[in-house]
Amino acid sequence: MTTSLAPSPAETSNGSSDLDHLYCCDPDLALCGTDVSAVPEIDADSDITCVVCADLDGEPCSPGCPA
Repeated sequence: MTTSLAPSPAETSNGSSDLDHLYCCDPDLALCGTDVSAVPEIDADSDITCVVCADLDGEPCSPGCPA
């Protein structure tokens, strides 16, 4: 799986938080910095409940991302 400009959703349940996150280049790291390496992806049309990831949704991924 490759992600370029559009962040992809991931669901985490680390700690007491059950937030849905987004990732960009690294599928193991959410945009907010949460480790999402051991969690399944969620549907693309799911609501992102992490406010940091939701705020960064729509922003371009870092320039070092592979296309």
